[in-house]
Amino acid sequence: MSKKTNKTAKNISETMPWYRRLPVQAGLVFALAFLLYANTLGHEYALDDAIVITDNEFVQEGVSGIADIFAYDTFRGFYKDDRGVDLVSGGRYRPLTLAMFAVERTISEGPGIHHFFNAFWYGALCLVIFFFVRDLARSREGMPWWVAVAVAALFAAHPLHTEVVANIKGRDEIMAMLGAMLGLWLTWRAAQRGSMLAAAAGAGLFLLGCLSKENTITFFAVIPVALLLFGSKGKPMARLSYFLPVAITSAIFLAIRYAVIGTGIGGEPVLELMNNPFVELKGGNWQPLSAGSRFATIMHTLWQYLVLLVAPFDLVHDYYPRAIPVKSWGQITPWLGLLGHAALGIFALLKWRNWPFFSFGVLIYLASLSIVSNVLFSVGTNMSERFLFMPSFGFILAGVALLVGLTKKYGDKAGYILPVIVAVFSVLTILRNPVWQNDYTLFTTDVKKQPNSAKLLNAASGARLARYADLKDDGQTPPQSLLTESLRDLTRAQEIHPSYRSAYQLRGNANYYLKNYDAAIADYDRAFDLSGGNADITKNLVIGLTTAAEEGGKAGKPISEIITYLSRAEQLAPNDYNVLRLQGVANGMSGRNPQALDYFRRALVVKPNDADALWNYGVALYTAGQTDAAEAQFAKAEQVKPGIRAERRQ
Repeated sequence: MSKKTNKTAKNISETMPWYRRLPVQAGLVFALAFLLYANTLGHEYALDDAIVITDNEFVQEGVSGIADIFAYDTFRGFYKDDRGVDLVSGGRYRPLTLAMFAVERTISEGPGIHHFFNAFWYGALCLVIFFFVRDLARSREGMPWWVAVAVAALFAAHPLHTEVVANIKGRDEIMAMLGAMLGLWLTWRAAQRGSMLAAAAGAGLFLLGCLSKENTITFFAVIPVALLLFGSKGKPMARLSYFLPVAITSAIFLAIRYAVIGTGIGGEPVLELMNNPFVELKGGNWQPLSAGSRFATIMHTLWQYLVLLVAPFDLVHDYYPRAIPVKSWGQITPWLGLLGHAALGIFALLKWRNWPFFSFGVLIYLASLSIVSNVLFSVGTNMSERFLFMPSFGFILAGVALLVGLTKKYGDKAGYILPVIVAVFSVLTILRNPVWQNDYTLFTTDVKKQPNSAKLLNAASGARLARYADLKDDGQTPPQSLLTESLRDLTRAQEIHPSYRSAYQLRGNANYYLKNYDAAIADYDRAFDLSGGNADITKNLVIGLTTAAEEGGKAGKPISEIITYLSRAEQLAPNDYNVLRLQGVANGMSGRNPQALDYFRRALVVKPNDADALWNYGVALYTAGQTDAAEAQFAKAEQVKPGIRAERRQ
């Protein structure tokens, strides 16, 4: 650009109203995006942050863990083995954002720094959207100056994005889309300016997006269409040559992903409802849904997506089974979803010459939605608001293009609706953010709006029980409602998912706290059977049995019932000190002195230097008439714990 051209552009800029100047618009877009999430900077970790940060051994290692982050499936650092690979179809390879978390952790160990960078990178993304749409609009005559501001502001303020930005784990969505948008923008600019170097830079950033989350790869279909649809220089095939670097980096990403986790496809479909919503219980066994029911349910979900994009009210983070009920083609919403999306696609295809922005927006929406729609493969849940993060850009672009058409027909006043929508969306976003403060606020708030998700019912109950235990440990009196509400929700979760192991385990905990020990044992038994003998559940079952025995003894229950509890506990934990001690007490009370002596001896083997174990064994020996041996044990107990003899005589 010549000096004369620069001077002319500067003069034009200076005569523009302040709100039309590029630095002002760019600054306002970034500020809007960042400040809308300023009230999340003090939030704690929540939801899946444990998987990617707090319980991820590679991330917790900081910079030294980055090599392992790139070497394994994303779930490996959390599960410590390959179990996570088999949970959902396709596997997960998203190392870049985990590496970012690892680096940030070396700066600060708290969640604050992660929340700050989520808001920062979200602001950067909205800024890239602004510049891209601005360049695109300037390539076509008749587009009003406010198009780029409108698209970026609507995207920044859309309440559906709270799940991505307010939750640290959502960084993968932000960085994936940032890489996709930078790849799209720089490749398009490269074709406009004839710079293969710029195309290579765009391809490199596109690769970083792919390494953040696989969704970026959907822009493989978007970028060449942008080159053809909005080209103003060169022949079509010549312009497409600038797409070659993106094609190469896409192949590189797929090769890396395959080398690390394979295809992630193959084997029998997962028949666990929490990892595959398209199953149903038949004859006591989970079976895949029929093709008709599966696709009717998917199309119903797509209709729900359209509703949320237009009217983002009553948002929740969880749509696990059966928040979305199984649908049939005899209902209207599957048809609305199918015909609505078909109409969008057909209209965009037929009108791409006259409505290029609308058609391009629809392409982005459909392409980025395809990978999470469950149409191509199951993604592990019916739907999620975060799945709309990338598609929402295309939907907003198409919507603003329609509004531009209305302003041309009915005058500029039609555009006044935009600031109103942005204002409403902003308020909804600010009000939604506090729900993401921590797991307790998130789960207990959303379960009221989503009472048919087994996973959310389970999660909310787990959060309440954790709150109850924390308050109790702090010496406070926890409200009983924490237990009764948990019991209610866990019972409902089991009605939805009769083989939900975690719900039985948590309901066992609730019953235990409520001192319903027999009910707790029954729940632990069911969880134990479903888990195949999980160690944590076994521990809970043993505690339930021993507590029931102790409390039964205090309540005057027959000694035979107490021994029954303890015998079951002994089968599960034959070397547990408390079980052996209680068996000694119970057998001694029932007059079975030889058995009592043996149990106290075994308890001493488990804790050979414990004063109480030594004393109890001494008492058993004394009762058996072995006074010298008993005195020797009393003397050892006195050595371990001076004063125990006087204490026991009181």
